[in-house]
Amino acid sequence: MRGSSAWLALALLLACRSGGSSSSGSIPSSDGPSTYVDTLRRGESLYTALRKKGVGPKYILELSRSLKRLVNLRRVMPGGTYAFSCDSTGAIVWFRYMPDLETELVAERRGGKLEVRRRKLPLERVERSLAGVIGSSLYDAVLAAGGTPRLVWKFADIFQWEVDFHTEPRPGDRFAVVWEEYRRDGRTVREGRILAAAYIGKVGEFWAVYYKDPRGHEDYYDLKGRSLRKAFLRSPLKYRRISSRFSRRRLHPVLRRYMPHWGVDYAAPPGTPVHATADGVVLFRGYKGPNGNMVILGHRNGYRTYYLHLSRFARGIRRGRMVRQGQVIGYVGATGLATGPHLDYRVRRGRKFLNPLKLGASRAPSVPKRYLREFRAVRDRYTMELKEALKEEMVVYEDLDRSSLSGSSGPFLR
Repeated sequence: MRGSSAWLALALLLACRSGGSSSSGSIPSSDGPSTYVDTLRRGESLYTALRKKGVGPKYILELSRSLKRLVNLRRVMPGGTYAFSCDSTGAIVWFRYMPDLETELVAERRGGKLEVRRRKLPLERVERSLAGVIGSSLYDAVLAAGGTPRLVWKFADIFQWEVDFHTEPRPGDRFAVVWEEYRRDGRTVREGRILAAAYIGKVGEFWAVYYKDPRGHEDYYDLKGRSLRKAFLRSPLKYRRISSRFSRRRLHPVLRRYMPHWGVDYAAPPGTPVHATADGVVLFRGYKGPNGNMVILGHRNGYRTYYLHLSRFARGIRRGRMVRQGQVIGYVGATGLATGPHLDYRVRRGRKFLNPLKLGASRAPSVPKRYLREFRAVRDRYTMELKEALKEEMVVYEDLDRSSLSGSSGPFLR
């Protein structure tokens, strides 16, 4: 596996210390242990790979049983690196398998039995930054600047209360982002969180800084330490249209009589994820007559939100469970009294139902005053990085513009 040279070197070192040899052939007949290092090939299972190297079925079965709570040897993916050592009888002395650059599965013989464990391999954390100018869309601009689709979604999520990235970006709008990346042997293993971001465009200028206070509370804040999150999301799902609005007198589509409709109906395909619109606790999760599958969440300041007609509930959603804003709690359906797949979303404060479309845009809590000095230090560091990235990008953009490339589909303008 590329990028696992250090791990392979360690396996070879272990082989040398054991007095054995490193090989990709079958087990030789010798008195000392022999060590093998290899990579799974396409169409090859770990079981067949070990058999090709001469490991007997009973020893593979022993290994499989030992590792069964961690991995199924018959279903491992190609590209994984493995190493093992056998004694003169063909019994496995130790076995190591690296399914990815971050994980190692280890089996070692102790007292005649194989003991197994999963080990997280150390990763190098690095910070990266990029900036760009929008041509047709944020998505294209971020990818052209060297980012990933995942980075685009994270960026859009941070500013979702300020910018509608489907309709509001305009050519010439600028953006910058600083994020963390985890690497091993020079290869990116996974992308971490965004640490800071900026969006400067026709719709306005917005800055975001990630900050985790000493209590462990984490959020994205503007330059003044105010949370970017509003108390409630604009809507709990991605929907096609609003099929019915909040009303004190509506003709019920099934019962065919006039009655209040205390929510907003969002038409969406079956199975569309439904998100908690605010941090809260699950008060109810179950089937409730004409409401069908329903979730009720309790929130601060006496608010409750209702999610009706779900097809099913998300894993882990049960009474008493804490949920975060944006967490998936269920999926769109048509259970109960419903003419088609949709979500009936309701908001109540005390005994009064409120129109979800007219909720105030109150923010989530700001940085507490006692942590503002620490927050400002974090803010100043990352805003400097963002400004440097924006400055460098503008130099490139202006050079392209002077070369009459501003109307092209070049890498900084798409």
